[in-house]
Amino acid sequence: MRYHRSFLILPVALTVGFTASCGGDVVITSGGTTSSGGGSATAASSTATSGAGGSESTSASASSTSVGSGGAEPGTTTLTATMGPYSIPSGEEAVKCIVVSLNNPAPAFVRRFQTNLEPGSHHMIVYLADEPETTTPFDCQSFGAAGGSAIFIAQQPHSELVFPKDPDGVPVGLALAANQKIRLEMHYINTTGAVLDVVGKATMDVLPQTANVIQSGFAFEGAFGIPTIPAQGEADTGLRFQQGIPGTHVFALTTHQHHLGTEMKVWFANDINDTSKLVADSLSWSDPPLVTFSPTLDFPLGGAQGFTYDCHWKNPTPSPVQGGLGANDEMCFFWHYYYPVAP
Repeated sequence: MRYHRSFLILPVALTVGFTASCGGDVVITSGGTTSSGGGSATAASSTATSGAGGSESTSASASSTSVGSGGAEPGTTTLTATMGPYSIPSGEEAVKCIVVSLNNPAPAFVRRFQTNLEPGSHHMIVYLADEPETTTPFDCQSFGAAGGSAIFIAQQPHSELVFPKDPDGVPVGLALAANQKIRLEMHYINTTGAVLDVVGKATMDVLPQTANVIQSGFAFEGAFGIPTIPAQGEADTGLRFQQGIPGTHVFALTTHQHHLGTEMKVWFANDINDTSKLVADSLSWSDPPLVTFSPTLDFPLGGAQGFTYDCHWKNPTPSPVQGGLGANDEMCFFWHYYYPVAP
C-alpha cells in the first residue's frame, strides 16, 4: 500500500512522500526543489506566555553571527526557537506542540542543528510547518504533523548535527523558506517526585540560498505493525528490511523506541538477512545516539541496498502494550539524513 502527499511552502517546494506496506512498515521522506533568494537575516523576536496550570513560555528569534574561532562559515546566520519553561507535575506524561516563525527574511540552507533538552524531555521534534502560529502549547500526537515535514529529532540532553561537504568540497544543507514557520513537538515525562520545568531549544546555523549548497533530505522509516508485547513478557520484531533511496548518500542516523524498548539495531545491508555491517545499536530508549557516517553510506542508482533493523522490548507491567503513536504505545523507528534530494 502506498500513499503520496505533497504541499508547497513558497518559495520552497517541499515534496513529501509516504509509503507503507500492508505489513506495517512505513517510510516518510522530506525534500524538494528550492529557489534562490538574496538578503541577509536581521534580528527579530516573538514571545508569548501562558499562566494557567503552570508556567509556560515560548519564543523564536534570529540573529546574525560573525565568523570566528568557532568555525562558522562566512555569511552564516543563527536561527533559534525555544519551547518552555513548562512546569510538569510529578508523574505526568504528555506531548505538547507550538508553532512559531523563525523570522528569517530570505530562503536559507541549514548547515548545523543544535538542540538542548532539560530533564523530563524524552524528545523534541522540529517540523517545517504550514499552519497558523500558535505560541501557547497545545496537546498533540508524536509524529502527528504533516507527513514527512520533520527536519530534526532531538532525544539527548544535547544533540548536534553538522551537515557534511561532498567529496568535491561542496557543502550540504537542508532548505528553509523565507519566514519559515516550524512546529516544535515535545514529549515529556516526569518520573521524579517534584515538579520539573522542561525546556527545549533548537538552534540552526544557516547560509543564504544564494550560496552553492547541495540540498539534503530527511527520511523517517520503521514499523507501525509491531507485535503485541505481553504483560510481564518480551517481544521482538525479528529482522525487517527497508530499501534505501537510490542515488543518495546517508550521513547521519538515529533510532527511536518508547519506555519498554531495550535495544534497536540497524544494519547497512544488501537484503533482509545481511547483518554484516552494524551501523546503529541503541540500548537506551531514552538516550539513543545520533550516529554520523564519514565516509557516507552510499546507495547507487539501480542498487537494492537498504537497512535491516530489529527492535526488542521487555514489558514488566501487568498489561500488554501495542504499537502506535501515543506516548504510552511502543515504537520501532529510525530516521536518517541524506543527499542529494531528487529534482
